[in-house]
Amino acid sequence: MARNAVKTDPGSLVSGLASSLNALEASVARQSERFTALIEIGAEISRARDVDGLLATVMDRLTGLLGAEAATLFMYDPEADELWSRVLRGTSLKEIRFAADLGIAGYVFKSGRTLLLGDAYSDIHFNPEIDKRTGFRTRSVIATPLRHMSAGVNGVLQVLDRRIDVFNGEDKALVEGVASQVAAVLDHVLLVEELKARSAELARRAHELDVLFEVEQGLSGTGEQADLLDGILARASEVIGAKAGSVLLLEDDRDSLYFRSARGEKSEALKAVRLKAGQGIAGYVAASGEVVRVDDADASDHFDKALAKKLGYPVGSVLCVPIQVQGKSVGALELLNKPGGFRAGDERLAVLLAGQVGRALVLRQSREEAERKARLAAIGQLMAGVLHDLRTPMTVIAGYAEMMAVEDDAQTRAEMSKAILAQLENMAVMQRETLAFARGERTVFVRKVYLHAFMKDLDEQLQQEFSGSQVECKVQVGYTGLARFDEAKLRRAIFNLARNAIDAMPGGGRFVVSVEREGGELIFRAQDNGPGIPPEIAGKLFESFVTAGKKHGTGLGLAIVRKIAQEHGGGAACKSKVGKGSTFEIRIPAGTPND
Repeated sequence: MARNAVKTDPGSLVSGLASSLNALEASVARQSERFTALIEIGAEISRARDVDGLLATVMDRLTGLLGAEAATLFMYDPEADELWSRVLRGTSLKEIRFAADLGIAGYVFKSGRTLLLGDAYSDIHFNPEIDKRTGFRTRSVIATPLRHMSAGVNGVLQVLDRRIDVFNGEDKALVEGVASQVAAVLDHVLLVEELKARSAELARRAHELDVLFEVEQGLSGTGEQADLLDGILARASEVIGAKAGSVLLLEDDRDSLYFRSARGEKSEALKAVRLKAGQGIAGYVAASGEVVRVDDADASDHFDKALAKKLGYPVGSVLCVPIQVQGKSVGALELLNKPGGFRAGDERLAVLLAGQVGRALVLRQSREEAERKARLAAIGQLMAGVLHDLRTPMTVIAGYAEMMAVEDDAQTRAEMSKAILAQLENMAVMQRETLAFARGERTVFVRKVYLHAFMKDLDEQLQQEFSGSQVECKVQVGYTGLARFDEAKLRRAIFNLARNAIDAMPGGGRFVVSVEREGGELIFRAQDNGPGIPPEIAGKLFESFVTAGKKHGTGLGLAIVRKIAQEHGGGAACKSKVGKGSTFEIRIPAGTPND
């Protein structure tokens, strides 16, 4: 049985072979072109200085080689846990951002695997949201990870829709090759950017420390609180870049807030405004102790539009942080209208500065309390000094009053009555002098004085003062002529020195008062043989409230002595040796400017 032979047309074979050879030749040419392009891209990458410009060029070359309609280079943002488009091609969008696990790019980023899809909509990972926003319909896709040198993934390279046909394996290999070179560049870029970011962070922290140091210096000074708060607000506004700001504090009853300091446009008008507790963003922050940071004030439920409208001041971005004292909110530091909005670093610095405001308030309260206590102590010491000074005239008055009760002679009673009236006048003079000293007033009533008469009366009164002590008192008159001074005040000064001597020599001693004239000066000396002045107070002896620990000392006596001498145009001095005694001098002009 004959076998049927299969005849093959030689022409057909030749034609098929030629077609295969042409396809192979085209494939080889295409591969050669892509290989050459890959080498050129690598060379461009190695020479690149402008990274973003280079990436844009690489994406342009890649889309051209593949005939793709769109391409995107996604980078990972670890703070937001998002993928964002560093380079976009084939779309009108300026930036694309989405969660790092969303869509095809998110799947590739998380899995580290390349995806080659002929129909994106058939894949369960595809997210059509971007297509809806742009009107673009994605068909074929190649998405490949950008691998970090540590084998991690720091982004995704994605190309979309080949114009002629769907992407194939050769296209996938090309995209992966380009992605490996881009990833190498990005490793370097990310390292440089990280170093720059760390350097910028260190610079920012150093700047924050400088600002806090300046504020700390202000806190340690003795300036007014208002100036300090103005300074803190000014530095906060300057460093953070706010156009306006204010420090608001709660009233003592906590029912309202007032603007303690304000800066920027309309700041003067704000100082007359009172906010109800909880009113506006600042009121909310002061009441709740929470931070408010918004790019647009209208986005906050607490924004008081009526107040902004009343002031005629537009409010955009807002950063408001609480001011706290000992864990309790007492106000708010509010900053407004930073171009581009406030950031997390701004909030951190504002919180630190608000803490410094709280410290300033605490320090001010402490100082006011210390000043109040010091004033009360000074008043107490002053009163003690007054009562001590009144002891002598009251003793004299009591003595004469007892003598008058049993005295029958009318003339003698009249003299005693006159003496009592004189002591009452002395008490009135002491009262006026003490009040004048407390107020810092300067009042001297200078008149003609005969020294022999003045010293005689002084001797009589001093003998009464020393009668109850073991100290011997002696008055020496070296000059008996005419002088001009305030008798009452000079007598007061000498009595203060006499009382000091009595207190300094409880076991007895000697006290001598003398007066001399040297040239144009009248010199009163009070000398004792007591224990002398302790070295620790010798240099500040004539200051207020300085005492050597005497039983009845108030520290006012010598301060008043110096003040009386200075009011007469003179001065007071002391020479003392421990264990040898002290000599006090009051020097005044023998004739004053009031002659």
